[in-house]
Amino acid sequence: MYAAVVHDFASPPRYEEFPDPAVADGTVLARVEASAVHQIVRSIASGRHYSSAARPPFVPGIDGVVRLPEGQRVYAGGLRPPYGMLAEFAAVRPPGIAVPDGLSSAVAAAIVNPAQSSWLPLTANLVPGATVLVLGATGIAGSLAVQAARLKGAGRVIAAGRNVAGLERCQALGADATAELGEGFADGLRRAAPDGVDLVLDYLWGPAALAAIAALDKLATPSWHETRWLQIGSVASGSIQFDAALVRSRNLRLSGHGVGSGDPAAWPTAITEVLRAAADSRLTIDVETVPLRDIERTWNRPARLVYEP
Repeated sequence: MYAAVVHDFASPPRYEEFPDPAVADGTVLARVEASAVHQIVRSIASGRHYSSAARPPFVPGIDGVVRLPEGQRVYAGGLRPPYGMLAEFAAVRPPGIAVPDGLSSAVAAAIVNPAQSSWLPLTANLVPGATVLVLGATGIAGSLAVQAARLKGAGRVIAAGRNVAGLERCQALGADATAELGEGFADGLRRAAPDGVDLVLDYLWGPAALAAIAALDKLATPSWHETRWLQIGSVASGSIQFDAALVRSRNLRLSGHGVGSGDPAAWPTAITEVLRAAADSRLTIDVETVPLRDIERTWNRPARLVYEP
């Protein structure tokens, strides 16, 4: 088969022939229809992700939409290294999760991973009517988090980020208010959250998270008002340093959400819900579809790329 193959962590994958995956242990050989390049896919392909166990040469791609031998179109993932979804074929374990009629394979392949990053923690932590702050809302996963918070029953959704145009788009997607990161962030958050913040979805970490934690301390709500801080991504920085008094001064509860910290038993239900919401246009995402043979020259485009074999 033809596939995108990582030969070294410093170069884009190359489109070339790669051995077909072996079918064993209840798997079947399925034809891949679409697979997206998420942030985690890039991290694994560059050898930087904490979950990565693959060593070159290998095929990247953690999930996608495939056509089973009997003709069903399903979302699938969890392939064994050195195989990934950026290939013509994949050995998947049926039945997979059905892709709703009317939802394109490209959108289905693109939306599950970034939407799951907020859908799962919101399912576990959101109290209906709560005020949710999305830190890093102008990115793809962040904009989906704004939509997901609204769909999951948040009473007020606040989008925070640096891109002004992106913040305006978040309002069109359902955000009640925005707060621009920067010098005036604390004042902006005070205006956006007059009754405090109950839940933070953090896609940034680093200095942006430090500024947000400090801004929470300046809100009018009592210091014992609980704010749950869900650490999801680290686009700004992988580390943070702050005085212990900063987190002692408010009732701040911090937890991480990512690969390894969630219960896999909850994934099928969440994926099904995300796909249905996308099919009904309640969750939306912009994608760029590209033939798999063009992966080497398009790999570094700043877009949600979906490759089709």
